[in-house]
Amino acid sequence: MSSSRPTAASPPRLGRICVSPRRYRNQIWNLFILLGLVIFLLAFRIPTAAAADKTDVVVMNNGDRLVGEIKSLQVGQLEFKASYMASAVELDWTKVTQLESTRRFRVEFADGLLASGSISKSNSPSDGLDFEVVEVFGPTKRNHLDVVSLEPLEKSIWSRFRGSADVGLTLQPEVGQTTWTGNLSLDFPAEKFRVDSQVSSYFDSQDNAESSVRQSFALSYYQYLSKKYFVLGMTGLLKDNQLNLDLRSTLSIGGGKFLTHSTRQGLSVFAGIAATNEKYFETTTNNNGTSAEGLTGMEYYMVRFASSQIKTKLLAYPSFSDWGRVRVDWESSFSWEIWNDVYWKMSILENYDSRPPEGASHNDFTMTTSIGISF
Repeated sequence: MSSSRPTAASPPRLGRICVSPRRYRNQIWNLFILLGLVIFLLAFRIPTAAAADKTDVVVMNNGDRLVGEIKSLQVGQLEFKASYMASAVELDWTKVTQLESTRRFRVEFADGLLASGSISKSNSPSDGLDFEVVEVFGPTKRNHLDVVSLEPLEKSIWSRFRGSADVGLTLQPEVGQTTWTGNLSLDFPAEKFRVDSQVSSYFDSQDNAESSVRQSFALSYYQYLSKKYFVLGMTGLLKDNQLNLDLRSTLSIGGGKFLTHSTRQGLSVFAGIAATNEKYFETTTNNNGTSAEGLTGMEYYMVRFASSQIKTKLLAYPSFSDWGRVRVDWESSFSWEIWNDVYWKMSILENYDSRPPEGASHNDFTMTTSIGISF
């Protein structure tokens, strides 16, 4: 793990609270143990017998006929598990010639259309519309290459959740430095909306130097409209001693559009308004309180290979209450699947404030690496 923060000891700046490593060590290690336990249980989870009851059919272009359970379709890879398989396999979506399932799926197309129902794919019909979703009000037909994702709508709500957890730890005893990071994300895809959540923690301590602590929580709600448009609501919490920030709470709403959306890459832009409440460690600062802000942002993902993914999210908040002040939150990650849902990830985080309180930093930049598992 690496970080852009200097490792040499330096005196605290005006208004900065020096965080004692002992004060946070217990809770950091408790969180580390909890995330480690989650990853361990997920990595060695016992396969269930549910796949034995599934009768989804997939036929590949080489003639192989598979009967079992369609798990999902993401980034051009159809996840499938038969009862005789120890774990799910990933099939190239472009090489699937036939498919049939009577189960209900949430289907997302490249033009932004959402459909839900039983699914089937025929072998090269004359009109090219070889993929069909049978809904209550009739069928929806598209070419199978226009399908961006498939998510089963199981009877159990808990089975619809998707997520990941990762941890990173670096020890440098020769300089008395300990750096740790932990991330947990949980997503819930429904027929017409999606909810994403994320919890992150970063801790860095070094002998005779100020410790760095950054903890955040984010929750996003996307309501999909016709075609490529959506409305969103977001809330976020941030605690960062490098910014002299005890707690920043942000609530925002807006609307956006998918500029491109496929199994290999996606780009969306959005705008709206936000309300932010800030409390700094130096309680006498005039920056404490609630302010009104604008919101502009973008999200981008790209799948280079079946096992690698790049994600970027950029948010800018121009202030209405303090004209001229602009805040920017940026996060990017590159992940590479190592084995059976276990991945390595490199993450970059940046929080920027053009007009921080006196004595506080303009920005806080971190770059970390971690190991995790998706589920």
